[in-house]
Amino acid sequence: MKLNYLFLLLLGIVIFSCNDDDDDPKEEPHDPVAQALIDDAVLIEFLQTHYLTPEMEVDTVTGGETPLYDIVKTDPLVYNEINYKMYYYVVKEGIGVQSSRNDSVQILYKGYLLDSTKFDENTSYAASKSWFHLPNTIIGFRYGASYFKEGEKVIYPDESFGYENTGNGIFFMPSGLAYGNIGSGGAIPPNAPIYYFLDMGKVVIADADGDSIANNDEDIDGDGNIYNDDTDEDGVPNFNDRDDDNDGILTKNEDANGDGDPTNDDSDGDGTPDYLDADS
Repeated sequence: MKLNYLFLLLLGIVIFSCNDDDDDPKEEPHDPVAQALIDDAVLIEFLQTHYLTPEMEVDTVTGGETPLYDIVKTDPLVYNEINYKMYYYVVKEGIGVQSSRNDSVQILYKGYLLDSTKFDENTSYAASKSWFHLPNTIIGFRYGASYFKEGEKVIYPDESFGYENTGNGIFFMPSGLAYGNIGSGGAIPPNAPIYYFLDMGKVVIADADGDSIANNDEDIDGDGNIYNDDTDEDGVPNFNDRDDDNDGILTKNEDANGDGDPTNDDSDGDGTPDYLDADS
């Protein structure tokens, strides 16, 4: 998401003091585990005090409305060995392919801070910013997109296009799955939980290295993070590596039975597919 930066030149007065440096206030080191607990408490309070309007907006509960907390589902997950929780609500499931966290998607979306400040949006499927390769996005967005299925493409009389019967809804993430203790420009402050409305138009099963194995199937350890799977330890994760076992044979050419799927070929019968087995 591209943000404009405003650079300010600050003029200050240097004040010399004979006091010890130890007397100066120190910034507390960031504790991601503690912050995850803080964020979860903040999100729970927000969900308990806000509701989803029929117009698909979030507003404050004033009496009688059903709080978001009563309708959202909880998705506990571990990222960088820290326990987090995502909260999400699927308004419509969609009718097509469900996105994985590692595919490419065409979407409409709106992103908000918990104070209702909108920091980003895309309202047209024709816009270039409607396409996202999910492995390049923040981890919370990858998970959020995976809750929805695609719709069906429709060409309108004016030759424009859109999608109908799409999956759509809302998801909430802690700062540790968003922009962390750094934030993003001036739009998203440090340690800020955020949420998105999302409308899933199209899902493309991604194969970044063109080796006939989808990105999501190159998640060898099954943790949802394809960046930490590097079978030959050459510094290039499998989903971007055309020779996953570094045996000099391209992964796509290790399809011994010729069915177009290298993952089911094990020539030496040792339980490791040829494309991950340098000895095969």
